[in-house]
Order: sequence, then C-alpha cells, then structure tokens
Amino acid sequence: MLKSTSQLAWYNFNYVIILFLLSLIALILGCQATTPITQLLPNTPTLAITPTLLPPTTTPSPTPTPEAVKTLTLWTVEEVSAQAEGDTGNLFRAILRNFEYQYKDVKVDVILKKPSGKGGMLDFLRTAKEVAPTTLPDIAIINAVDLEQAHLNGSIVPLDGRLDRAIAQDLLPAARKIGTIDGQLLGVPLGLEMQHLIYNTKTLTTPPLLWSDILTDKVKFAFQAKGINGLVNSATLSQYFSAGGRLVNEQGLPKIDGAVLQTVLKIYQQALDKKVIDNALLEANLLEDVWPLYVDGQVNVAQVSVGQYLTNIITLSNTSFTRLPTQTPNDIPIAITRGWVVVLVTEDVNRQKIALNLLEWFLATNNNTNWNKTNYSIPTTTSAYQQISVDNPAYWQFLNEQLNTAIPQPSFSGYDQIGRILQQAVQEVLTGESTPEKAAAAAVDALTK
Repeated sequence: MLKSTSQLAWYNFNYVIILFLLSLIALILGCQATTPITQLLPNTPTLAITPTLLPPTTTPSPTPTPEAVKTLTLWTVEEVSAQAEGDTGNLFRAILRNFEYQYKDVKVDVILKKPSGKGGMLDFLRTAKEVAPTTLPDIAIINAVDLEQAHLNGSIVPLDGRLDRAIAQDLLPAARKIGTIDGQLLGVPLGLEMQHLIYNTKTLTTPPLLWSDILTDKVKFAFQAKGINGLVNSATLSQYFSAGGRLVNEQGLPKIDGAVLQTVLKIYQQALDKKVIDNALLEANLLEDVWPLYVDGQVNVAQVSVGQYLTNIITLSNTSFTRLPTQTPNDIPIAITRGWVVVLVTEDVNRQKIALNLLEWFLATNNNTNWNKTNYSIPTTTSAYQQISVDNPAYWQFLNEQLNTAIPQPSFSGYDQIGRILQQAVQEVLTGESTPEKAAAAAVDALTK
C-alpha cells in the first residue's frame, strides 16, 4: 500500500514537470509568432511623388490651419507675371502654385506695377517707404538698370549673408555682376539678355570678327542705331567699351573718352561711305526693327539678341553667329547684359526668410532652366546653364565666352546725360550733319558744361 502511494506521487510529479515544459514551449512560440512581419523583410524604399517643377530634395510642409497662413507680397511687372503673354504667364503661375504647394503656410499675393516712370516700380518703392511703409512688398522684381537707384533710395536689402550659400555659389559670374552694386549683391536676375552678330554664310564664308571684315563691298550691316528713349544704342555702347572707352573716371565721375568716341564714329562714317550701312538705321530703335532686314535679305550681317536668335533658330537657314566686331584682334569684345532682377524689400527678419524661400525657388535648377527655355534667355545659375546647353552646345559655349567679358547696362547716376550725348553724336554723323571729329569734341564739351 505504501509502495503504491509513493509510485502515484512520483507519477504526479512527472506530470507537473511535463505540463510546465509544455507551457514554457508554448509561451516561447507565442512570442515568436507576435514578431512583426516587417522585421523579417528587407528594407523597401518609399516612392515620393514630386509635383512638376518642385526641387527634388524638398518635402511639402503639413497643411496649416487657415489662421496660420502667411501672405507674402510680391511686386512685379506684367512681363514677369501670370499676365505675361503665352507660355511665360503659364509658367510663372505654375512656379508660384508649386511654391504654395511646397510651403502650405504661405500664400503669394502678386501686385503688378509699371516697369518705369512716375507710378512705376522704382517710384512706388521709394514713395511707399516714405509715406506708407506697411504697404511695401516683401520681395520685388525690378529692371536691373534700376538696381543702383533702388539701393541709393534704401528701398532694398542686400542679399549677402542671406541668400542660400549653395545658390549664391552657383550663380554665373555675369549674373552676379548684374546684381552687384558697390561690392554688394543686391539682386539676382531670373535670366540674362545679350546681343551678338549673325551673318549669312552663303555670302560670307568666314565670320566678320573685325571691322575691316565688315567694311567691304560684300557686307550690308544693320544694327539698332536709334537707341531707346534718346539713350545711346547698344551697338555703339559695346563698340565704345570694346575700343577701351570708359564712362566714369578714377574719381567716379562721368566722363567721355573723346578719342575713343571719335574712332567709333569714324567707323560709322566709313561704313556710310562704303554703303555698308544706311542712315535709315536711325529709324531702328528696337531690335525688332533690325530682324526683318536680315530675314528679307536686305542685309547679310545684323546685330541681334540672344532671344531673337533662339526664337527663330529653326527657321533660319545659311546663318551662323559670331561675336561683336572689334577694331583689332587684341581688342576684347564687350557685350551689354540686361535682365529682370529679384530683390529683397522687407526688413523684417522673419518675413525675409519666407521671401528668400521664394527667391531661391525661382533659382532652383529646374525652375531656372524652364524659365529661360520658355523666354529664350540665358540662365542665371551654372547648373541651369549646363542643363539648357545640352540642346545646342556650340552656341551655348559661344555665349559663355561672351558672358565672360560682358558688362551690365550702365545705370550709374549721370548715365542718362552721357547716354543722350553719345546718341546725339551718333545721329549727327549718320545724318551727315557733322564729322566724327567735330561730333566727338562736341560730346566731350557737352558733358563738361
């Protein structure tokens, strides 16, 4: 009897041990079963959908509450707005729409101003600062020739130390040059415009690099001789600078190099005598007045803009491009650059950050490439320039060489007076009213009176 009881106790003990081991195994298996499946799979990259024109490295901000939305005020001109003609307006609208998608707490309020004159952009920036500073924009797009005056008026804020360093370093030297006054970066162009020669390759087998190549019986030459608003035309200005002329002396005061001006005017006189040019060019105050003369075959060499060439390149035949002519092989051809520049207006540090985001958005590589492709102009950044140059590498390499020596359209105080005096001298020679010697001397005298 005692033996049976001991055996029963032994069996019960073993049974408990077995149940405990089975429970422990079940617990272990249960823990393994609850391990997330994703831990057993290799990491899978997440695909991100990026809207058109958005920089590839940006991430949209979360949707804010209505009261958290900030309004960023942009003053611009019709030519650089959603109201611009054709694809330019559509692209401008798309760039702003995608900016607001990226920065969901910001709404851009665009206000159009006249490009110049009373009630124009520069005038409004000055007067609003004096009488109604709260109405000023955060950011504006102005003509590059107004940049210095806007700076003197205290209407804009320097970009040095504020603009994203990577973008600042990516700017083309010519783009930085057009936006710099007194050593300070004050504006950044959306694109650049510049002029060069085109010529008919059926009548001229080699490019006319020197004036001696142009002053022959094989050439009929057209350029924008009248100028705009009474100021000296771009062709004469380039020729004056290329010949070593200066418009400012060592003290920073306006000057005219009489000898250089006389040399340029003598070229015009020779061109008239050889019937290379016609005094009817004095009616050409726009580049659009020159283009038909070349297309219709009335001339075989013409000074045109980059925009005109790119716009019409598909339809042009027997045409090539070259630099502006110089008097000697050692002279450096100097083209004149122009453009619309984006400037920072607000002095509020917090609003500056938002405004700079928009400026940098315009300069994002894809946006800057698309903008200049659409407008047939020269990109602002090196990265955009490299993208756009793939289509026609020979032409863009040529433009790069010209940009290296180009200078911005003069805009210093007193330039209006000089510009009118120089154009008067050109007009007197082309109409035969005066000789190059007398016209140049009269110009120097007019400036010193």
